[in-house]
Amino acid sequence: MSTVVTIDVVDAIEAAELMSFIEGWLAQAGPAVVEDFAVFASPYTILELRAELVALAASLAVSETSQQ
Repeated sequence: MSTVVTIDVVDAIEAAELMSFIEGWLAQAGPAVVEDFAVFASPYTILELRAELVALAASLAVSETSQQ
């Protein structure tokens, strides 16, 4: 069972932009960031996090366009 959550369009856009920004930053992350993340979130990887950020940002973008 899934729960439907609604947010304001402006908030959805800002959240999607923030997720895209973080994903881009992680794409350029140096070895120290990758290593720290591995210690903090193992076995979850930065690549998996980036994929989740992209997917969530895309779902917010779809939600935003369907509300217009």
